[in-house]
Amino acid sequence: MKTVLSVDVAKNKSMIMLMNSDGEILIDSKEIKHNLEEFEKVKEEIKEINPENLMVFMESTGIYHLPVERYFKENGFNTLVINSLTTKNNYDTIRKTKTDKKDCYRLAKLFFVNEVEYHHLSKDDLYANLKAMTRQYFYLTQVNVSCKNRYKRLINICFPELEEIFKSSRIYEETALNFIKAFPHAYIVKEKRVDALYNNLYKTNSRHDYYYKRLAHQIKDIAINSYPGVNKEHSDVKNLSDMASILQENIKTLNELKEKMIELAKQSPYFKIFNSFYGIGEVLASELLGELGDITRFDSHKQLIAFCGLDPTIIQSGKSINVHGAISKRGDKYARWILFNISQMVVKLGHQCPEHPVYNYYLMKKAEGKHYYESLTACSTKILRMLYSMCKNNKTFLEK
Repeated sequence: MKTVLSVDVAKNKSMIMLMNSDGEILIDSKEIKHNLEEFEKVKEEIKEINPENLMVFMESTGIYHLPVERYFKENGFNTLVINSLTTKNNYDTIRKTKTDKKDCYRLAKLFFVNEVEYHHLSKDDLYANLKAMTRQYFYLTQVNVSCKNRYKRLINICFPELEEIFKSSRIYEETALNFIKAFPHAYIVKEKRVDALYNNLYKTNSRHDYYYKRLAHQIKDIAINSYPGVNKEHSDVKNLSDMASILQENIKTLNELKEKMIELAKQSPYFKIFNSFYGIGEVLASELLGELGDITRFDSHKQLIAFCGLDPTIIQSGKSINVHGAISKRGDKYARWILFNISQMVVKLGHQCPEHPVYNYYLMKKAEGKHYYESLTACSTKILRMLYSMCKNNKTFLEK
């Protein structure tokens, strides 16, 4: 006889119920808080009943289920976490009655339905830690974009000519950041001696001293003729100096995180396979592994495509069925973003590898009259199919 402890998780609390396969309720629905004392009470109560074949069962609810999952796993309970979409699809009925107690009961009943697929989601394995790193990397990258926009806006207020000195991405390099942090306004530069400017530039990146002497004179000459939007006592001058410091820290953190991410990803047996794919570098391979995990756990490439939300929606009305609708977007949005970037990279570098199957697939879609973005989305599914086959057969890119 099987027994299930169903846990309907909410923020900082859960509703629990213990039921066996005969429908007998051993512990009636009750609310517990997510703290050690409450968890220990539940454990003692379960030990007194001593049920057969116990399974702790809950749905994945963002981050709120993690304390519950961690406690029961670390205390030796068999624990299963189900995708929340599965419970939604099974709960959808005409009558929309919803209470915490009813949800807990439905979750327990759902456990005994054979059609339900269960997913072991451990927060301690390689892919879970890699996923945590990739999500942090995504977040810091977005923050860095905002910081860069703010930084450039402040430069245009305090010393706009600096964009002519440090062109394009050089404005975000260590030399420029250090200089702007120390001299954030044209009038501050105008008041400084040339050797002070030279020393700041030279100590950051030891290129030939003649280069930095010439650069220091150039900046000084431009500063003399500059007329910024604010005077040197304005608050935005300090804001620019602070923003340069923030960017330095962000870039340093991103680089450190990137190195750790790649180092961890290399422990996966699929890293070399991913990295061998033309268009997937070490960073993209690490990010994709973090989001997809062990892709051989999927029964088919169709499941993998659906996991990423790249499966087409099916629209039926009467006898008309459209099986080639827009993608569902119900899966991992981060994985879709990574795959889209890989598709762009393959298309961009396609002329260097004309035998690339994805590049030829892109050309075929464009010849059919598909939009650029539509073609890249199709390429994303092609990449997934190829990666799935490569990992299943343990073969690298274009290996026979």
